[in-house]
Amino acid sequence: MRSFTYRSQCSGEVKVLVNQPLDEEIRRLLERYTGCVLITPSSISGLVKQGYCPRIMIKDGEEGKSIETVLEVIKDSMNHSLDRGGVMIGVGGGSTLDVVGFAAAIYMRGIDHVNVPTTTLAMVDAALGGKTGVNAANLKNVIGVFKQPVEIVVDLGFVKTLPQASYLDGFAEVLKYGVTMDKGLFRRLNDNVDRVMARDGTLLEDLIYSSLVNKAKVVEADEFDKLGVRIVLNYGHTVGHALESASGFSISHGRAVGLGMVCESSIGVKLGYTKPDVPGLIAESLTKLNLMQDIKVNLDSLLRAIMGDKKRTGDYLNIPMVTDVGDWVKVKVKVSDYLRLVREVCGYLG
Repeated sequence: MRSFTYRSQCSGEVKVLVNQPLDEEIRRLLERYTGCVLITPSSISGLVKQGYCPRIMIKDGEEGKSIETVLEVIKDSMNHSLDRGGVMIGVGGGSTLDVVGFAAAIYMRGIDHVNVPTTTLAMVDAALGGKTGVNAANLKNVIGVFKQPVEIVVDLGFVKTLPQASYLDGFAEVLKYGVTMDKGLFRRLNDNVDRVMARDGTLLEDLIYSSLVNKAKVVEADEFDKLGVRIVLNYGHTVGHALESASGFSISHGRAVGLGMVCESSIGVKLGYTKPDVPGLIAESLTKLNLMQDIKVNLDSLLRAIMGDKKRTGDYLNIPMVTDVGDWVKVKVKVSDYLRLVREVCGYLG
């Protein structure tokens, strides 16, 4: 087991445990709180032992990532007499953790919550950072608040339960950390694809731990996304989120972000920021990890979704551009120019 803490301006230290059995940690947590609820999607309810906390079941995935689900969680928490000294424990993928964090932020003006990610994507991304949100108006995460968990528990036992496609999805985000900030992580991922495919526990602990440490450094430096540092975590997401929306969320988040990184790095080459070999390196990594997907979406729908991107200010997009593997810069691009380049260089979008 490996652990570290990062600091939040609002909630102090956040404890991160990687390769820690959930049952052991819940017993320790309950010594500190007056009560708890455990919130999980119905599809994985059998993977979590009964008896620790009253259970609240919610819908899986993007379907459950709505304000209606948040209100259900709040209503059920009240029915279970959860008070301000209690804790919400979210066990599930990124959508579940988003819902639980948002619900905890507004329940009785805010109570503690713990994130227990069960997918590789959530383990390396959604579990850490404090951004919560639900979808509305066909836009991803358009309603939300910043709310840090008090603890993140990564139990690698959940990895064994994942279908291969879902398991691999999270490695698009691992690749993102390597491409933008950590050349060593990029190399370790690419040099050990066979071990990734075999779900080697030692390697997984290292890759997940390194990914979370990289993200935590960014979050500490720019927790509320005001200084332009945290924008690096959105690499691949301007196009990736738009792909998800334009496809009606039929493409997975990891694969959308992977395709987004290929597109955005190609745009970076056109604009003179990115070394010409970077798009090919990203595409090669995604191919080895079975994350390259042939998808065609309506281009107008895609461009409309980019126009709704949260990084847009007036006529400009503030976006991260990778210069070389492991390095990046913040760039301000006219929306009209960006949309034109998406049309020109991202041919796989249809």
